[in-house]
Amino acid sequence: MLIREPRTAQEACDVIAITHLAAAYAEAVSRGEIAEACLTYAEDGELHTPTTEPAIGRAAVIETITRNTADLEFIFQTVHQGLVVVDGDTAHARFPITEWARRRSDGRPIQFLGVYDDVCVRTADGWRFARRTLLPRTMARPEGLTGRAVELPAPALPA
Repeated sequence: MLIREPRTAQEACDVIAITHLAAAYAEAVSRGEIAEACLTYAEDGELHTPTTEPAIGRAAVIETITRNTADLEFIFQTVHQGLVVVDGDTAHARFPITEWARRRSDGRPIQFLGVYDDVCVRTADGWRFARRTLLPRTMARPEGLTGRAVELPAPALPA
């Protein structure tokens, strides 16, 4: 079954905003700015993964992601074009992701493929994730990722 297209100009704007939200999360994670990335969650937002206990509330999400990325020298997450269905002030979205990382402890490179299954809510600050569920597809040890990690500069984009 195909996901329906936006029916109104407002729904099309909402799809763009939610797609931007997913990209903002991935971009901040790729710079190692976990607290900034988690601003994409609602204050009572939830993160669910198969390898962690549910994190309920933005502070718990920050703590969970920080703890689980502490041994990573870098993370580079690419969010792919997702599908979004808007229903008033809520929306459902699915965003495939590719993530590359390397552990500090043993230099092991990691490649992860998965999908975020999201419920989003419109807040006074714009769209935010009410619930993100990470659905893994595969994890592997790629042959590459042996080069030096280069610090990413903060974005020079206007606010």
